[in-house]
Amino acid sequence: MSGVALVLAGHGSHISANTAGIVWGYVDRLRRMGVADEITACFWKEPPAFSQALGTLESSQVVIVPLFTANGYFTSQVIPTEMGLRGSITRIAAKVVHYTPPIGEHPLLDAIVDQRLRDMIAARSLPPAQTAAAIIGHGTRRNPRSRDSARRQANRIAAMNWFAEVVDCYLDDQPDIPSIYRRTRARHIIALPYFLAEGSHVRQDVPRALAIAVAGDGEHARDRCVYLAEPVGTDESICDVILALARASGLPFVAQAGRGAWDGFPKVGGDDLLAALGPGKTLRFGQICLTRERVWHSDNRDSQAFSSPTALRCHLREAAFHPLATRLDLPAGWHVQLPGPADAHAVLETVYPGLAADWAAQRRGALPTESLAQIGARQDGMFKGIQQLPAAVIQRTVDEICGACARQPTWHGADGALPCRAACNWWLSNARSFEKERA
Repeated sequence: MSGVALVLAGHGSHISANTAGIVWGYVDRLRRMGVADEITACFWKEPPAFSQALGTLESSQVVIVPLFTANGYFTSQVIPTEMGLRGSITRIAAKVVHYTPPIGEHPLLDAIVDQRLRDMIAARSLPPAQTAAAIIGHGTRRNPRSRDSARRQANRIAAMNWFAEVVDCYLDDQPDIPSIYRRTRARHIIALPYFLAEGSHVRQDVPRALAIAVAGDGEHARDRCVYLAEPVGTDESICDVILALARASGLPFVAQAGRGAWDGFPKVGGDDLLAALGPGKTLRFGQICLTRERVWHSDNRDSQAFSSPTALRCHLREAAFHPLATRLDLPAGWHVQLPGPADAHAVLETVYPGLAADWAAQRRGALPTESLAQIGARQDGMFKGIQQLPAAVIQRTVDEICGACARQPTWHGADGALPCRAACNWWLSNARSFEKERA
């Protein structure tokens, strides 16, 4: 085993395609640059899960970069627990895994924040002496350090004496977002979300807390004019931040020319798939069909050709987003003409992230499964003790969630061609909801 892998660890979402979509956009760009042998992402709320990402990689050196803007609950507790990390360097089987600080703590973010504010001032002709800047972080009461990055940005900008007033506030902590109106007096307010993506928090939760409807043009709220800037994570410079953090591990991550559109994907399962995909043979995975020449949706009517993972993924995620990629309502009407037989694995990985590795492990009789008891034992949040759910709730969740998925719940004793090694976040969240309905 050799090689270097880069993993971007994000949050994902149950309701917004853009939250994880922006992370996949960074993955696509880094793959085109050819900075590592394998490049992928993993998430809390979408596949591939934090706990399963390392199993998709063949590389012996892995660098995990948390795409969070604060070093809080997820970066210091959830990701290390789910991925088995014990500090900045962890040896897991034959892999050496490097874990970096989150992107929000890197100094390069300062320039992005400053540019966001400058752009808003210039675009709206705002007088800084009559303008307040509000840096909006997520925050969480589970970990007070989650406020540190946004607070540091607010203190840094205040020290520049650029605006009349500068405050920090939080979506899920104190001081909260509405407190902006009582803590500032300036006529104009620029609200800058210190978030990675323009997902549901930025599009819905933050505007709601500000009592405004839309971003950008300036809305009146409580006798003030509020301008909501784009979140910092949408800036193209984020890839520079990712690479700076990754290179701090001591590994080079040097760009290489000549990479194809389907290069740089996780490799586990690729050889097994190519061996099973003999000449003239068609394999079916859920709602997609594969040959050595082509991959397509099983309903191939009015099929549109895609030649890049970015375009295909956007089509699939934006047409009818669902956090469960293997749900049995995959958008139809597409196909990919393969540059070479080995690229079938990359297309499968684009559509169903992480599936090939589990499929190959099952074929070899080596698929590890994780019970609800094991999941509940390592959790310290809402899923702690999930194994104590009533049997009726567990069965209902299996019927409704697993029954709508191309994977079969191997962890629950099911047998099928497409395995599922552990209950996903979507399953766990729905199980808790069903539990409340029953109470």
